[in-house]
Amino acid sequence: MIRTVCIVFVLLASGTVAAQGRMSDYVRGIYEERCLKEDVSACRELLAEDFGVPAATRARALAVRGQAFMRSNAIADAAADFANALKIAETPQDPAMAKLDAARGVSSLTSEWRSMVQARLADALLRRTDKANARVAVEKAIKLDSRNGYAYSIRARLSGSDQQWPAALADFDRAIELGITDTTERALSLYRRGLVRGMLKRPADSQIADFTAALVADPSLSAALEARAGVYQDLGRYEEALRDYDALTLREPKYAAGFNAACWTRAAYLKRDFEKAREQCDRALALAAEPNTYDSAGLVALQQQRWQDAWALYDKAVKGDAKMASAMYGRGIAAKRLGRRPEAEADLAAAMRMEARVAANYLSYGQAP
Repeated sequence: MIRTVCIVFVLLASGTVAAQGRMSDYVRGIYEERCLKEDVSACRELLAEDFGVPAATRARALAVRGQAFMRSNAIADAAADFANALKIAETPQDPAMAKLDAARGVSSLTSEWRSMVQARLADALLRRTDKANARVAVEKAIKLDSRNGYAYSIRARLSGSDQQWPAALADFDRAIELGITDTTERALSLYRRGLVRGMLKRPADSQIADFTAALVADPSLSAALEARAGVYQDLGRYEEALRDYDALTLREPKYAAGFNAACWTRAAYLKRDFEKAREQCDRALALAAEPNTYDSAGLVALQQQRWQDAWALYDKAVKGDAKMASAMYGRGIAAKRLGRRPEAEADLAAAMRMEARVAANYLSYGQAP
């Protein structure tokens, strides 16, 4: 035990093994053991060796390094590692090396292992928008192991990318039923199934259930929080929507859309906490000055009877998007409050031509010309 610890300590303290020359059999054994436990640094050391590393170990090292590349968004490198791992796995192994692997406790490259690597390759290819080869890889993964939940999740994403929503939902259902070991992937599959349910107009409660389950699996998945808030808002459950939007602003302090959504929910639907809404809209504008956010900030100003501010904010929204009926109508209300009647009437009429319901919307916000 003391000797092993000392050797590993020296290796870690004095630089990589590759920098010191070829590994001894003893040291290689230590790195192989660590690599098989998915220690990325150990796998990298083994892959730097050009002699003495058994094929099965090299394949596993490539797969582990490929996953590390995926996590760091080096997708091309990940795809190359997965492809090379599969190439080794599909090559008949020398009987002597197979015996050596067995003696070292290295399990054979089973169909389940190859299925998982095929699924990871499919994921990498899909992220590179190479859908044709991604589909080939994922079908191989499912053929190798029909109980690979992760593979069904990848195929669901492929179907969704082609707007084949029923097929996507069926595969997400299958993936979640079978189970996905990786917590992040499981959370993403639940979140994505919720989105697909929305596209298929499935009951809102089923969408909320998926987004909630995704957040239980991975509380840091802000996209699920935002999606759930959107469903709550569509249902008129504004308090719950605001709770999620406020939580989103805390988790994602540089995400302008989150601040804008919280600002709008306060100003338009709950019609309260206008100073807080103003702070949130100001923050959103500081992060990204977009027409939609100027429109929200304009409504806050109307609610606070800051007529000149409202007109100026709505004017910026209209200049950013001349077809935004909401901003045009709001500017008309502000102009009327400022006593600029001809200008107000022109804006109000133009907005009504763009969107017939705009007046009713503003009435629901507590604002009328």
